[in-house]
Amino acid sequence: MLSTTRSSVPPVDATAHPAMWKPSLDAALLGYNAFAERNQPRYARYAQARLVRGADVTAAVRATLSLARQRWDWLLLQPSLAADVWAELRRQVSRQADEVVPQDVTDAAALYSSLPVTSADSALLCWRVGLTASEAAELMGLEQPAVEASLRVARRVHPHLAKRGAL
Repeated sequence: MLSTTRSSVPPVDATAHPAMWKPSLDAALLGYNAFAERNQPRYARYAQARLVRGADVTAAVRATLSLARQRWDWLLLQPSLAADVWAELRRQVSRQADEVVPQDVTDAAALYSSLPVTSADSALLCWRVGLTASEAAELMGLEQPAVEASLRVARRVHPHLAKRGAL
């Protein structure tokens, strides 16, 4: 076995080149900005579809993205960044829904009172917001078959709502 005591790659002195570490921070911020830019409109459409009039859709989305920015480095280490941020959005929207008392029960409220939350989210995203199962899965941090199974559950419970635009 042949071995050498010295690496053929010269050592890097980070103190001599402090700018070398800056791109990783910039890359993380760039990653967050891209994530937020891509998902903010879809998050807002979900919140608007789920909440009754008078609820602050912008506050729910802003709080979610603000928390994601604060925890971005931690989120990057998680198995599903999208799922973790989606869970936070769901919490923020649920908090808004609890604060605003609707005049009558909406179809969206009926979904959430009668279905598991993933089925309700899948139905709302696909049937009301108009996303495909693949788009909804990506947004929620799930696999497409999980969304499709959730939609089948929702379809069995609410067949009258089981088409795009029905909610």
